[in-house]
Amino acid sequence: MKLRSQAFSIFCFLLLVLLTVCCGTSKEVTDDNVKSYITQVVDSVMVDRLSTLQLLDYNVDTKEFLVGDQQTNEVLIVNENGDLVLQFNPHIESPAYVGSYDFGWSFYGNDGLVCHSHYYLYQFDKKGNKLAKIPYPVEARSIWWLDRDPIMVDSYTINGSTEVLAFITEPAGPAYNSQAFQDSTVMLYRMNFETGEATPVMEKQPESVYRTLGKFVDRGFPYVTKMKNDRFAQVYSIDSMLYIFDVANNSLVNAISLPKAFQPEYETIEFGEKGEPDIFRINSYVVSTGDNIMVSVMGKVPESIIREIYKKVDMLSESQDYKDAVKKYMTNNHLLFDENRFLGEVKWTAGNVGYQKISSPDGYFWVQRRYDDERDYQTFLKVKIVEE
Repeated sequence: MKLRSQAFSIFCFLLLVLLTVCCGTSKEVTDDNVKSYITQVVDSVMVDRLSTLQLLDYNVDTKEFLVGDQQTNEVLIVNENGDLVLQFNPHIESPAYVGSYDFGWSFYGNDGLVCHSHYYLYQFDKKGNKLAKIPYPVEARSIWWLDRDPIMVDSYTINGSTEVLAFITEPAGPAYNSQAFQDSTVMLYRMNFETGEATPVMEKQPESVYRTLGKFVDRGFPYVTKMKNDRFAQVYSIDSMLYIFDVANNSLVNAISLPKAFQPEYETIEFGEKGEPDIFRINSYVVSTGDNIMVSVMGKVPESIIREIYKKVDMLSESQDYKDAVKKYMTNNHLLFDENRFLGEVKWTAGNVGYQKISSPDGYFWVQRRYDDERDYQTFLKVKIVEE
């Protein structure tokens, strides 16, 4: 949770503009079974804290929030009344130290926490005591900061036992800009801290665009969210499918096509060729309410345009050309699914919020309200999706 690079700051600016632009223009879908939905705020939790906070996880059983303080680098647990339950800093030299950076946090069952850090996962109790240091389940070539802060670690329960799904961004193996990488590299691992077992799961399917395209677009990072127990939903940035997995058996439950009007749009380059192809629309986030899944689809400013703007200015935020490109290219749409089919588009009516959406299996998800001015409190919103 340390301050990130200039690239991350640029992304944050880009995201703020996107959120200001709104949620994009709705596109007509002709399926007779498709309905229109809206988001509805049904509850909120206020935390008295001036610092910038990041909502990391929510535990539906204990009704607690796991929160990162991005200014003090502390990890917090907050209850449903907004009261502080735990506060500790794992980034300073102490028995709780996990290194200078972390890549994600999750509740570990109802009694602990798990941290995804450099080359290790760390298990904590809920008093902030470090219990175990677990090496990555596979050798890593490198570690990547990813846009939109996807879920990097999440715990789930199988037959009363707590396990962890860990996302390793670049395991050792074939170079990422190759077909061999797309065909053989798995980035998600099922881990059992008690037995020491670690198993690759939720690999790219044979029909995935990454394995059938024959050209390079991006690395193909998986974005996942927990539904109920050991069932997870998964999307990739340029894949036109939503995948539902049973992690315990590493079995694909279903693969559901996104409506054509919302499918990713991109250009390609040959494997091994230098440079980044233009990408116009991607799947940017996935969140679950337990039975249903919402996929966020985002329009992007093409890389070629950004490169041209950088020839004129050092900061995108100073460029009128960039602001014009944002208005032209950037949209944001939300698509609702169950395990079997596309249900309809969701209009965002829950106000100005951060981009992180935290799943909850009880029919809701949580977001953080965004304010245009500085406040000495932060607000988490409980959101429900209902028919319009």
